[in-house]
Amino acid sequence: MMEEVRIGRQIDQLRKRREQLVMTLQHIGREQEQVEQNTDWLDQAAYESRANLLDRLNDWYIEEMDQIDKALNRIRQSQYGLCLGCHNPIGADRLDISPEAEFCGSCQGVREQLEER
Repeated sequence: MMEEVRIGRQIDQLRKRREQLVMTLQHIGREQEQVEQNTDWLDQAAYESRANLLDRLNDWYIEEMDQIDKALNRIRQSQYGLCLGCHNPIGADRLDISPEAEFCGSCQGVREQLEER
């Protein structure tokens, strides 16, 4: 029963964060339109800097939303909380902090070490 309550809280957390991301992406889209429509840029570098920043933010938030969607899908498939690397349970504390986590702490550590190389 306690596990169902915890998963319910995590589902709520994931859905609320997803709603925030949708609103943020809409705002970034409006900002991108304004950047494109504004012809009063002092120089090309300022325009490119702003456009690149908005593109990176957009990509970052889309990636986060993708992680949330994957977590919600794992919940629907009754695979939530299982590490995609070793298939052992992901710690409850880790899921409370990061409900979209795909890997246990050990496997995530290995992944980060490999990415650093």
